[in-house]
Amino acid sequence: MVGVVIALLDAFVVLAPIPLTQVLPALVIALIALAYLEEDGLLLSLALLVALVLVAAGSVAAWELVRGAKWISTL
Repeated sequence: MVGVVIALLDAFVVLAPIPLTQVLPALVIALIALAYLEEDGLLLSLALLVALVLVAAGSVAAWELVRGAKWISTL
């Protein structure tokens, strides 16, 4: 499960080459790595929750981008 979350976060970093958009996913990946090293389940749960929020926000942004492109193409 953690591998899938990290893959999704990496995908958002690669898909959005806008400056400073890579900071939050990188911090979450670092938190997940720290939680694994320290074997801290609470920190891992918190990091996965933050990752879920980031993936949801990125999905909404991508969906709105597609909707906007469809709207522009109808003009």
